[in-house]
Amino acid sequence: VIAASKIISDKGTLTSIEDDGTVIIDEKGYGIDPSVKIIDRKGKKTTIYGLFPPTKVYFEYEYTIKGFVIKLIEESPDVLPK
Repeated sequence: VIAASKIISDKGTLTSIEDDGTVIIDEKGYGIDPSVKIIDRKGKKTTIYGLFPPTKVYFEYEYTIKGFVIKLIEESPDVLPK
């Protein structure tokens, strides 16, 4: 039986980008999917190294055989919309 993967969304503070390709958000480690979509605070696509911790992020992830893997990271904008 193959279970459908469930995408989970959350918000937190990205505090570290590790050399092994994982990120730390709120003291939890997450892998990065090779096709991850990363959006900076200006709304532009970037790489994980275009984000500068610590920074607030919205992210989506799923649980895989390798653990929690991030599919989307959006850095919070400088000024939040009203």
